[in-house]
Amino acid sequence: MVLGILGTLETKGLLSQAEVDSIIRAARQGAVTPTPPKRPGPALPGTHWVTAEGQPLGMDRTTPIAIPNVQRQGEPPKADPETTEGKLPVIDMTME
Repeated sequence: MVLGILGTLETKGLLSQAEVDSIIRAARQGAVTPTPPKRPGPALPGTHWVTAEGQPLGMDRTTPIAIPNVQRQGEPPKADPETTEGKLPVIDMTME
């Protein structure tokens, strides 16, 4: 419908071909939603890190990596066998 109106205005001499093309181009640009800006986040696979001067930062395998010791230290405390012998644990719940 809009193309018909623009075509009629062009044939009657009210709009030139360049004006019609610019109107159509502006309408197409206005119809396309802009892409949202990309937020910084974790690096994707294949990312190449560079220094502030733009020099590529190579992988340095000589740097030691600290691995935390997540093992338990010592043995867990044992229950007193005199008080726990022959007793079952009791769970007190109200079931409704």
